[in-house]
Amino acid sequence: MIYLIRHATPLIDYKPCNARSAKTLLDEYNQTSSIDEAEITAFLSQPDVSQGLLASEASIISSPVNRAYATACRLFDVARIQKDARLREYDLRLSSIPVLKMGLRHWFALHRILWLLGISLGAASRKAEHQRALGVADELYNRCGEPGKITIVVSHGMFLRTVRKTLQKRGMQARRVYRSGCFTVESLTP
Repeated sequence: MIYLIRHATPLIDYKPCNARSAKTLLDEYNQTSSIDEAEITAFLSQPDVSQGLLASEASIISSPVNRAYATACRLFDVARIQKDARLREYDLRLSSIPVLKMGLRHWFALHRILWLLGISLGAASRKAEHQRALGVADELYNRCGEPGKITIVVSHGMFLRTVRKTLQKRGMQARRVYRSGCFTVESLTP
């Protein structure tokens, strides 16, 4: 069995801003370990949902990016968590678009769409990032073949989406266990 956990919502300013401020806030987003712990607390307060995940002797791997690692540390004993740089989010770069002012999430969405269209602005290519996710999915698929083996991955939205879709193409069944804000828990079974 595999659990895919998307990090809790980072606590930063998402208000409308210009391109220069958006670049600064992207750096803050990528460095913050301040997350909405209420999302995790709500999950933990539902033992029928959280107990099976937390009681297991699973292997726990986490993105080293602070928002994901902080989420993992809030859920599990720090000594059990292995950081894996391959689990970081797909690269995102913002460009300067003069005069435009919009919410930070809109800046992220605009530039993610440009990236998906092949305009990388210096970020790693879509193909390279997809290959990284496929490699992780292959490794997870091979691990889940061992009886009783449970792996928990704490990472980021687009990266986990690619991993999940790849595992589903290999015949695994996905099920959303919980969601609140960004924080999402999914299980995959053979």
